[in-house]
Amino acid sequence: MARVRALVAAGGVRVNGQVLTAAGRPVRAGQRVEALVRPELLRPRATASDRPFRLTPAHVLFHDGALLAVDKPPGLPTHATADASRPSLVGHVESFLAAAGAGTYVAVHQRLDRDTSGIVLFAIDPRANHDLARAFSGREVEKTYVALTARPAILPRRGLIVSAPLSAPASGGSSRVRVGGESAKVAETEVAVREVLADALLVEARPLTGRKHQVRAHLAHAGMPILGDTVYGHDAFGRAPRLMLHARRLALPHPLTGQPLVIESPLPADFEAVLARLRSAGR
Repeated sequence: MARVRALVAAGGVRVNGQVLTAAGRPVRAGQRVEALVRPELLRPRATASDRPFRLTPAHVLFHDGALLAVDKPPGLPTHATADASRPSLVGHVESFLAAAGAGTYVAVHQRLDRDTSGIVLFAIDPRANHDLARAFSGREVEKTYVALTARPAILPRRGLIVSAPLSAPASGGSSRVRVGGESAKVAETEVAVREVLADALLVEARPLTGRKHQVRAHLAHAGMPILGDTVYGHDAFGRAPRLMLHARRLALPHPLTGQPLVIESPLPADFEAVLARLRSAGR
């Protein structure tokens, strides 16, 4: 199903001679539908397989009956996709709560890319959802990411702000957002260089706005594409097994009590292994 939606988004379907790119648009009786199809391209890509995962209490970073914070692994979509057979973190959380007899109410107002690891925060009590949504939309949530990036020829300042408006991806199936454009929206990211390695940088990034792919696009725009980023980078998986981006810390007011809440996630093993290899290469 996901590949069929991609075919529609790429402009491969016409309705009454007009290209249709909205996969959810209804079609009326009597309309003529034409599709340019190469069956081999509709088969799932072997390289896009998701990693197996089972949510256990060891993955829970915070749980108080109103909120649940989970340490998301790489290789797992946050939300359900058009392919109902693919697992998602939301689905795992619903099953986890049901097995614990805690109901299945799950609301989430953030999205980590499939290969980004780290904290995802859920409202699991309807009373907490409104103020949690307001905190995310009102920029009351401080999000800190850790990334391993390419090292540019000219080192950046230890601290900088990347301010570059971002536009939605162009039509044609690409997920890449664009810097600038008529529809671009304001986007700012604070970046702090934490360690300079022989051939890479360890950085912290704190998005001040909440645009799609903001950290990835801004770091690439600043000459520091994230290692393993096949969309905004240029070395694919040459030095990293996946996108080296980790959601390390969330700080926000608790939606029910208003008290400060800080949730942190340790660097995962694959991230630590790449970092150790990069450090040893510079010795």
